[in-house]
Amino acid sequence: MNPLLFIVYLLFIFFFNKPEDLHTLFKSSQLIVVTSGSWNKIEGEMNVYEYESGAWKLVLKDIPIVTGRSGMAWGKGLHPTELNKGRLKKEGDGNSPAGIFYLSGLFGYQEINAKMTSLKVDLQTFCVDDSKSAFYNQIVKTDTVKKDWDSAETMRMKSDVYKYGIFVDYNTKPVTPNGGSCIFMHIWSGSTSPTAGCTAMKEADILKLIDFLDQKKNPILVQLPRSEYDQLKHRYKLP
Repeated sequence: MNPLLFIVYLLFIFFFNKPEDLHTLFKSSQLIVVTSGSWNKIEGEMNVYEYESGAWKLVLKDIPIVTGRSGMAWGKGLHPTELNKGRLKKEGDGNSPAGIFYLSGLFGYQEINAKMTSLKVDLQTFCVDDSKSAFYNQIVKTDTVKKDWDSAETMRMKSDVYKYGIFVDYNTKPVTPNGGSCIFMHIWSGSTSPTAGCTAMKEADILKLIDFLDQKKNPILVQLPRSEYDQLKHRYKLP
């Protein structure tokens, strides 16, 4: 190869394949990494990091989690749309979304004392999963809005799975109809019991996570099968 062309090639590789620092890119100092063994695997693990002195420091290690009954599928988040290839999340498919997402707040059956905004849910609180509704993928109170949906998920369950939860900013700004809705992190029903598309864990573990999260530090969720995560580690300087 011509030496000049070779230099141009090296410059191209350097500038266009240079890793982007997730900490800088999304102004985040808190990173929650959820990985599973494959796209279809429902069991996985969560590792939690804080950005200190120019590096991601491990805070919580190898916490067991479960995903949706179908595993994971790429979904609309902060990551480039070019990554959304092959298996894509849709409404009702039982997949947890794969990608990069902000965690925007908390919810629970009682007031939560934490460093994140929180919503106390009751029997009038629903998450709308009807794509035809103007409130699709939104939390609403039936005593304050006019119902225009045929399907919505109650946020005040008979069980304790939503006793404590975290909102995942999935399929937002703008919302894609039928792209999937009502994605949270919450308490599991058991270590082998998948969700409808959320990520779940033991109550003690979600309380540790809630205690860690800080709104001012823009917490980010990176959720992927391990093989995909390993491919993104260089691109975003992930731990």
